[in-house]
Amino acid sequence: MKKSNDIAKLEERISAFKKNKEAQEQRDAQMSPSSNAAKGFQMSVELVSAIAVGAAIGYFLDDMFDTFPVFLCILTVLGGAAGVLNMYRTAKEQEKGGN
Repeated sequence: MKKSNDIAKLEERISAFKKNKEAQEQRDAQMSPSSNAAKGFQMSVELVSAIAVGAAIGYFLDDMFDTFPVFLCILTVLGGAAGVLNMYRTAKEQEKGGN
């Protein structure tokens, strides 16, 4: 008798878990557009910040070594490349379904 009660309790817990999971999936589906917008905003901020950091470091190095446009140009382009690579990785991650 004890086993049948344990099995019944286990089945109840499983069905409750399934209902909870379905409700969570419905909530996630409703939140999807806002999370996609947030992910897009995050990607654009990361691109701009990578370019800005590259330009700032380049400007600092040019000021230090008195070679004005050299490091600024090189590190701005490298910062842009790093930002685009980061955007690509984020887009691939989102495509796989990982938020």
